[in-house]
Amino acid sequence: MAFVERYAQIKELEERSPRALLRHAALNGLSLKDRLTGRTERGLRLPRVQFLYIHHSFTDELDALRRLVEDLADTHTFIPHSEGVTRVQEGRIDAPYICLSSDDGFRNNLDGARVLHELGISACFFVNPALIGLQDGATIERMCADRFHLPPVRFLDRNELDEIVHMGHEIGSHSWEHHRMAALPHEAMVEDIQRTRDTLISWLGRADHFAFPYGRFADLTAAGYRAVFAAGHVSCATAERGCHANTRPIRADHLLIRRDHIILDWPLAHIRYFLGNNALNGSADHNPYLTAP
Repeated sequence: MAFVERYAQIKELEERSPRALLRHAALNGLSLKDRLTGRTERGLRLPRVQFLYIHHSFTDELDALRRLVEDLADTHTFIPHSEGVTRVQEGRIDAPYICLSSDDGFRNNLDGARVLHELGISACFFVNPALIGLQDGATIERMCADRFHLPPVRFLDRNELDEIVHMGHEIGSHSWEHHRMAALPHEAMVEDIQRTRDTLISWLGRADHFAFPYGRFADLTAAGYRAVFAAGHVSCATAERGCHANTRPIRADHLLIRRDHIILDWPLAHIRYFLGNNALNGSADHNPYLTAP
């Protein structure tokens, strides 16, 4: 089976729709306007914890990863995911901080982990244990199409997971095999969350953080959110945009981490625009699971 190794191969398969072209043009205009007025720069320098995540770091995206880190390091301090969570929980946010993470456990994440290690940055890689070491071509093709909407991509194996940890990165829970958690029966969801964490602990010694697949509020139930902490996790992360700028402590089981998804191929100006807007919009502290049954 031919696996995708370059992001350009995926872009070739994607139709450049009029909507996508209009969005790109609009972001060009908005980012230029905010850059000329200094709005983006003001936002980027505001104290907060900004969680960013990717899904892949293909071979042709590694230079873009380096450029992104070098660019954002001018206005931010990069810190590990655990430190970012602790700072938000304790309300110790005295500067602009960035935490990097990646979801799904694709093999190309190892290349990204190596680049970040060279740059002195620790990231958190959220993985699905059932997919670690997956070799069967038909299963990979089906999983990538159904769960990730991608052509076949290699997954990390156990040795590569160990290498990521030995470089100083963290490994987090991302469910057993990337189901939409809200669609599972409650008991199955609870078992999935616990099984995933227990397996990662048996492999690596710890698994403190959880990020649920797909990441929208509707993709996890309030009961599932409570099950995340009952399983022993110290944080739960979404894929909802926003940043954390609170100066008061937040209980661990009340905090819902916002993470901004980025693709390394995006123009830096667009990424800076999103992050500047996040900062100027203030702290994202709404947690819909606290009031839901």
